[in-house]
Amino acid sequence: MTRRLSGLAALVAVLAVSGCAALPTSGPVHSANPQIPVGYSVDVLAEGPVEDASAQEIVEGFLRAAAYGFSDDFAVARLYLADGIDEVLDPGAQVRVYSAAKNPGLAIGTDGGLSVTIDQVAYVDREGRYTETTDSPSTSSFTLVRDGRDQWRIAALQDGLLISDLNFKQTFSASPLWFLAADYSSLVPDVRWYPLEGRATALVEGLLGGPSGWLQSAVTTAFPTATRLAGGGVRVEDGLAVVDLSGHALNAEEDQRALMLAQLETTLSSIADVTGVGITVNGAAFAAGDPGQDLVLPQSVSSPVMLADGALVRWNGRELAVVAGAEDLTALEPSHPAVPFEGVSAPTVMLSGANRLVTVPTSERPSVVLVEAPDLVPPSIDRYGWIWTASAQNAGTFVVVTGDGVVGTVSAPWLAGRRVEHVRVSADGARVVVVSRTDAATRIELAAVVRDRSGMPTMTGEPLQIGESLTMVADVSWVDQSTLAVLGSQLADAANQVRLLQIGGPTTTLQLVVDAVSLTSNRNARSIVVATSDGRLYVRNGIGWREVAQSIANPAYSG
Repeated sequence: MTRRLSGLAALVAVLAVSGCAALPTSGPVHSANPQIPVGYSVDVLAEGPVEDASAQEIVEGFLRAAAYGFSDDFAVARLYLADGIDEVLDPGAQVRVYSAAKNPGLAIGTDGGLSVTIDQVAYVDREGRYTETTDSPSTSSFTLVRDGRDQWRIAALQDGLLISDLNFKQTFSASPLWFLAADYSSLVPDVRWYPLEGRATALVEGLLGGPSGWLQSAVTTAFPTATRLAGGGVRVEDGLAVVDLSGHALNAEEDQRALMLAQLETTLSSIADVTGVGITVNGAAFAAGDPGQDLVLPQSVSSPVMLADGALVRWNGRELAVVAGAEDLTALEPSHPAVPFEGVSAPTVMLSGANRLVTVPTSERPSVVLVEAPDLVPPSIDRYGWIWTASAQNAGTFVVVTGDGVVGTVSAPWLAGRRVEHVRVSADGARVVVVSRTDAATRIELAAVVRDRSGMPTMTGEPLQIGESLTMVADVSWVDQSTLAVLGSQLADAANQVRLLQIGGPTTTLQLVVDAVSLTSNRNARSIVVATSDGRLYVRNGIGWREVAQSIANPAYSG
């Protein structure tokens, strides 16, 4: 479509210096305290079009001027546009991100128009939702006309802002919006990307707009329906962000108001300049107390467990220590242990052979079979004490069970006919990541977890696919609430590497661990541990890895 101009292409950053004819060489020394927006490495000075510039020079100049257009509301970029078009400039309609490793191609078409071709790696929609894509060529077309002064100007271009991945990181920031788990037990993030300019207002508008569609069935918000920003918007003064809400906010009960403040404080905490949050309604004071309960995540065990020489052991940072009661598990054919979070009423469990989920024996209790079904996937334990597994050849359900043997099913019809390989529930209990295979491809997907009032999971929402560039996945683990560690490869015959998948963000690859087959992590990327096919255990060491143990398999933190 070309009805409105919303395709800005930010391809290069330009630093222009002028007025240097007479630099002072004497005089007093003065101090300065320049205020540079957080995230900007340079202050970009763009120039308007020069007289009698060619059509190609106009497009190139527009691209340069638009590189950091959010800092000047695209005032200079508008100078390259034909009359009337500049008034409907809409840079936020869609942002297309391309790799700066390959220069964009600029070509003149047979119709006299100009086109820019990029290798697109991601896009961001109007609400700030980032989707990673495989590198693929994408072309934007420019139509130019001569104005009343016989100067070339851009009259139309396709929807979408084009920006290199390097410039994108300088002008946009990933910021989670924080919603409430359905039972108000914890906060759940929904990562969005907004320009650094005006980010506080964008964050609050996003929060009031609600969660992304795939997440809606698992979360809620304390803000009354139809609450929006009022005329005062969001202003930040001396570290205090004052959020002015519409009159709908007055419908909130006392405990609801406290949760509204908690959502705002956590959401705006991603802005370094914000140290506190206050709420007004149409400019008037609004009382909001402290939340009546702690919105905290359950804590993982501090040391991962794993299997070694037929026993369950724990790596304590120095050595492997055998877990009491689990000294000899050989007869159970053990694999894939799963550990509950601290304070959660659930046993440590593992697979016994291919078809049984059992408890790990302790000094007081023998092993008990909890689930018996064909070809079970490795288990995961959620914050409510439910243990998740499934038959690999799936009919569209998960099996969940408690340590007391209460069994239930979780409906996931989107999995029917696939081979499920991994399932991991997030620490907040509101989301589950699933790795599955079809005949054509491997899929990494996130789905909302819907629970009844007791906390029992009953169904999942429609999934969100991530990590589409990975064709093989050996293991997956939650690093934090917004990041997954995935051990996988982009080609069928390539080595597995640890990759950090930011949910709603780009993927980064860590240094290779040769022959890696499994991993686990505990709340941050520094905690990731990796096991290899020949039984070596590696922990993070700077940007690399350090071998710390041998003859082990299937390391696991809580979850």
